[in-house]
Amino acid sequence: MAVRPGREAVRRPRVRAVADEYVGSPDDVACSGCGTANPAERSFCRRCGAPLGGTRTAETRPPWWRRLRWRRTPRRRGPAGRLRRPLTWLALLLAVVALGWAATVYGPSAVDALRDRFSKPKSVRPVTVTASSSAPGHPAELAVDGAWNRFWAPAAGREPGGQWLEASFGTSFRLTDLVFHPGSSDRADEYLKQARPASLTVTAWDGGGRKVGERTVTLEDKPGEQAVRLTLDGVSRVRLTIRSAHGQRPSRLVALGEVEFFRRA
Repeated sequence: MAVRPGREAVRRPRVRAVADEYVGSPDDVACSGCGTANPAERSFCRRCGAPLGGTRTAETRPPWWRRLRWRRTPRRRGPAGRLRRPLTWLALLLAVVALGWAATVYGPSAVDALRDRFSKPKSVRPVTVTASSSAPGHPAELAVDGAWNRFWAPAAGREPGGQWLEASFGTSFRLTDLVFHPGSSDRADEYLKQARPASLTVTAWDGGGRKVGERTVTLEDKPGEQAVRLTLDGVSRVRLTIRSAHGQRPSRLVALGEVEFFRRA
């Protein structure tokens, strides 16, 4: 009868303890991981390789998104801790209500302001023009006829302060700008021959006769156009009242060569 050869027994490795020949010193630093004593000048443990002195390597540093994460503070116990969350939610609710109120009240005006700023103004022609008085040959219509060498002037012999020019429009619109051409002409040699409005009060009404705005503007004493920014909603009628004049003399008329009205396009 054949007999199979037996398997060779594998010898197990014998683990021998390695003698630590390191001689310690009072300045040694103990590893926080394995407790091995290490020379003070070492940065890593001579046995397990862990960093010494509490330093952290790049591998053990948390990722950036975890470092940016908001850390939740521990909940306080007692009445103050129990009230903290309701008060936080109440503050957030009040903030949302305040933002909603501000958007409702100031939102439309803010949108209108942006549209006024970035929209190109469009000229508006009045349907009728009247005046408190007019000098012969200088009726109210000449202030809106598009010619700068023809002008409206109050009647001579009257105090110009309080005299007015009024323009009425067919439909209501949003007034954005006024352009004035004070004096009898845009030419410098003709400009000084008559007096010129120095300040005017601009009063506007809507179609129902309700005043929608009033402002006093000051004009420089120079020929040429002078633009005034004035934004009013629902304008249907505008009155320009003279308050003072440049170069006023008994023999001179207070001349307003042209006035132009502009709305938002």
